[in-house]
Amino acid sequence: MLSYFVAPLRRTVEALVSSDSPRQLAAGFTLGMVVGLMPKGNLIAISLCVLIFSLRINRGLALVAVVLFSCLGAAMDPFAHKVGLAVLNYAPMQACYASLFNMPLGPWLGFHNTVVMGAFCIGVYVSYPTYWATRKSSERLQPRLRALVHRYRIARLVFDVDTETEQRQAA
Repeated sequence: MLSYFVAPLRRTVEALVSSDSPRQLAAGFTLGMVVGLMPKGNLIAISLCVLIFSLRINRGLALVAVVLFSCLGAAMDPFAHKVGLAVLNYAPMQACYASLFNMPLGPWLGFHNTVVMGAFCIGVYVSYPTYWATRKSSERLQPRLRALVHRYRIARLVFDVDTETEQRQAA
């Protein structure tokens, strides 16, 4: 029973303590944020999920971000609708939208939905600040957290850290 509640914390700490670089952590969190903000029933969200598992990023942190931002994404739908409506009503882009919609997979992309387009635009807009902030915080947090996990035996047991393997990787 206790392991059910400790598992999310364990996976998050394992993601931060892993040997991934801060860039991989930040890229995973940022891509997970974009997927989490979007509604999931369209080809854009599915393509971004495939991208999470195709790129060399931290998948664990990406999935944590998807779960965290999915809750925020539902609350953000009215604002995403307004942004998407403004983007889709932009007159110079109407011909481009029509040609995309007439493509074979165009209707399944979901870009014609105002909430999908708005959430995608918001996600792309905040992706660089999120990447930068996550990278800087992981550069500072990762060594401290790794030292904390190595210091206490209970933390090594809970988080399954093999100190010999990490010492060999550091050398």
